[in-house]
Amino acid sequence: MAIDAAGRRRRSLATSFFMGFTSGVPFLVTATLVQAWWLEAGLDLKAIGLLALTGLPYTFKWAWSFWLDVCDPPLFAAWGRRRGWLLLSQAALFAGLWLLSLLDPGQAGAVSALCLGLAFASATQDVVIDAYRREDLADADLAPGSAAYIWGYRLGMLAVGGGGLMAAEFLGLAAVFRLTAFLLLLGPLTLAFSPEPEAPRARPAGLAETVWRPLAQFFKRPAAGPILLFIFFYKFGDQLATSLTTAYYLTLGYEKAVIGAVSKILGTLATLAGVALGGWGAARLGLRTSLWLFGFLQMLATLGFVLLYRLPIHPASLGLVVGGENLAAGAGTSAFVAFMTGQTDRGFSASQYALLSSLMALPRTLLSAPAGWLAESLGWPWFYGLSAALALPGLVFLHYLARRRVFA
Repeated sequence: MAIDAAGRRRRSLATSFFMGFTSGVPFLVTATLVQAWWLEAGLDLKAIGLLALTGLPYTFKWAWSFWLDVCDPPLFAAWGRRRGWLLLSQAALFAGLWLLSLLDPGQAGAVSALCLGLAFASATQDVVIDAYRREDLADADLAPGSAAYIWGYRLGMLAVGGGGLMAAEFLGLAAVFRLTAFLLLLGPLTLAFSPEPEAPRARPAGLAETVWRPLAQFFKRPAAGPILLFIFFYKFGDQLATSLTTAYYLTLGYEKAVIGAVSKILGTLATLAGVALGGWGAARLGLRTSLWLFGFLQMLATLGFVLLYRLPIHPASLGLVVGGENLAAGAGTSAFVAFMTGQTDRGFSASQYALLSSLMALPRTLLSAPAGWLAESLGWPWFYGLSAALALPGLVFLHYLARRRVFA
């Protein structure tokens, strides 16, 4: 029996890792690959900034997360509710990436529409993966399972954001879109050895029961409103700062291969180290202290982008700034995800976590749209100075929650 339990634990952790990889692969397609594609095609920063609006499905994924809990997927229902929705979303992502590779970057309307569809399929996949992990992992394995997921997610982002940019130097971005589609085949392969979680499946119900109950349950807790405001603002400045980094590095004069090697590869390693630091800090220092410490660290690291503007164009300069920012962001995210997870009720974890994670992503989407205009109007140094200052509201709400003993 002990061997069976150990084997199940290893399988669950491996599933969390590979699902994290599959979830991370499509995330940077628009933010990095299409951004570079459009910049090469001669589109201006305003158009590139507006491209961020195609990420709105990540922000509003909570709106359909309720129905993913109670409805079976079309075509793939025989695989089970969780696995079926995963297969359907992964099939849509594969088809969308292949179609994207056939378009001309100058077809801005078609590219934007396809990026919007890719974001919808990717956000759906994220919701189902979060629910799958919650149901598949034993309670004692939630922390290591979440860590395995984050590591897989970051490596998936590395494969596209770093590897994709480096491959684009030799193959072109259209070929990279097709290679990214093939990376997503790891999703169905993972589901082949990952069974449907043994959890009760709710039946379709009326709007009130399906949607209202998870929301009402959350708002019963003390300080529910300030908790939501804290979640919105904690990564506010950090997300604005990173919304145009590829365009920023290219504008400074860095080559795509250098950006891929230094920014994406070194950045991912620094992020993974930061995730470990954040987990250690939450365990040893407590969640409240960790959020304070890493919140200030994120703000200081954002100021590194101002420094980069003055430094000579050299991989070491880029590595110093990118490494510091990603280390701080990884630590902050690790502690932040632990906080959000603790704010969900187990009976409604999929819907509530989708709501909270969507709220966390809202600044990245809404602030990224005018980011190009801000960068052109203010100049890069002032743009990143503003990004650092926008970290302060999150710390103000953290202070309020500490006084309300939310962390007690």
